[in-house]
Amino acid sequence: MKKSGIYLLIAFFLSIAFSTKAQDPLFSQFYNNAVYYNPGAVGLNPGLRASFTVRDQWPQLPGELRNYNFTMDMAERNIPGSGGLGLVVMKENAGTGYMKTSSVGLSTAVRVQLQENMVSQVGVMTSFVQKSLNWDNLVFTDQLHPVYGNIYETNFQVPDNGSVFYPDFSVGGVFRFTESSNAFSAIQGTFGLAVHHLFRPNESFIGLTSPLPRKLVITGDIVLELDGDGDKLYFQRSQSNKNTFKFNPGFIYESQADFRTYAMGVNLLKSSIYTGVWFRNRTTEFVKSNDLIFMIGLNAPLSPNTRMKLNYTYDFILTEIRTATGCSHEISVIIELDDFNMFNRGRRSGGGFGFSTQSKRSREELECTPF
Repeated sequence: MKKSGIYLLIAFFLSIAFSTKAQDPLFSQFYNNAVYYNPGAVGLNPGLRASFTVRDQWPQLPGELRNYNFTMDMAERNIPGSGGLGLVVMKENAGTGYMKTSSVGLSTAVRVQLQENMVSQVGVMTSFVQKSLNWDNLVFTDQLHPVYGNIYETNFQVPDNGSVFYPDFSVGGVFRFTESSNAFSAIQGTFGLAVHHLFRPNESFIGLTSPLPRKLVITGDIVLELDGDGDKLYFQRSQSNKNTFKFNPGFIYESQADFRTYAMGVNLLKSSIYTGVWFRNRTTEFVKSNDLIFMIGLNAPLSPNTRMKLNYTYDFILTEIRTATGCSHEISVIIELDDFNMFNRGRRSGGGFGFSTQSKRSREELECTPF
């Protein structure tokens, strides 16, 4: 068999293996896809936040493994107990037209004030998913000759239905707190837990029973801010202070069927430049990490309450598979509008996080956009 044919088969089987074990797309910049990972994060920050992410997985393989993800959520504080509304649109290509997945999800969250510096949210998401499979591009074992490769016709009876469509449901919760200390002008912690595919929808193409495994996601991060002004006890949402330095360690754990992975690392913000280093693993042994992830980005304020963020991550694969697959790339573009208010446009929504010694702010507004 020709070398290109071998690589094509490798690409297909890797894509099928990845889809079977992991099921859901994985993003290195999970902190920029909070609504995708946890519907409880909808409206956690004030205003409107939109994020578009493209991930190119294993680019050296001839088969395309690429994910496109768009999320948008808006907060609503004028309705008591409301967190906000969210939208998640995703498209995934596995192989060169072999399998495609498209989904649209709508989510909403309720907000519960625990204390003046603590808040929690619980959200649900309803998604509509379509998966399609191009049977003409598949190669079955009875088509292969040990020397000449793909030369035979298959005896496999191709089903009439090349796609499946089903609803899907997810639920999640988020807890956030803020504090100040002598060492830091502000400290914020956010922790979340979500369960996806609650009712395990059937995604079989050939009329069998193939339930989608549930997925558990646990996330957490802490933002430590050093403000050069020294007298402000809240996060600078415009982040225009060049003396501000933010240190943001975090983690994510994902478990679905036999596939388990976690990532740990830290992001830094100085002036308008983001940097970060993360590692991803499928075991608890640090020395056996699968990926080392590097992040660089730009935070560009467009106005005191509006900003655009550009982030790029490079996943350096530490295992031998790197020589055949190459390393993965991920790019995200985020737009944040702090003062956007859906129902009462004339009322300025609280833009700060926590409280200020210079002006009285609503202590129910435990929100910011740290990274």
